Amino acid sequence: MNIIWVIREICAAEGGFEDMFNRQDSYRRLTELSDDKKDAELFAKLIYGRARETVAELIHDAYNYESYTPKIRAELTRSGLTEADARRALEIFYEAFGFPGYRRTDPKKMGLVISEDGNFRTEYTGEVRDGKEHGVGIRTCYYEGKWCNYDECVWVDGVMCGYDNAKEMEFGMFEDKKIGFVVNDCFVGKMRVIPAGEDEPFDDNFTKLNIK
Repeated sequence: MNIIWVIREICAAEGGFEDMFNRQDSYRRLTELSDDKKDAELFAKLIYGRARETVAELIHDAYNYESYTPKIRAELTRSGLTEADARRALEIFYEAFGFPGYRRTDPKKMGLVISEDGNFRTEYTGEVRDGKEHGVGIRTCYYEGKWCNYDECVWVDGVMCGYDNAKEMEFGMFEDKKIGFVVNDCFVGKMRVIPAGEDEPFDDNFTKLNIK
């Protein structure tokens, strides 16, 4: 299995995203499921080694992820990786969780998922597995036939887990843009909010993940 899908498979379990950072919980599955053992070892170096704390900081401040990239690469090279391997290790993480510039889709996995609950309707277009959202996609929500919400994110077995570029209608009239990292459909760390028609964005703070 490609390393990107291996990572998402690990995250599909309950508590899987946080467990991924625990070598005891995830290393065996990471290496057994991956077709490319080198990619698996590079990703292991990223999430189990000296860079893990900075990766956790990046997750909790995803809007500013690019500012963490040089530090993480430096920590990886100090751990013995070449510059090319350090870059690849971080690219794997960025692609697995859909960071800007790293959102890649497999045309063979693309599909449409529609669900309705009373006056609420969702339409998802993107990668699908077993009738559920699984991979990179876009979900648009409607209430009483009117657009109310939009998410461009990564889904893992029907649940959002990754960099979320969202828009949401507030009070039926104000369209806010919201950017941050989502785990189990909930923002973690800081979410950057850019209100429509306003000059200054602001940050909402959420509970941080338990990444030790």
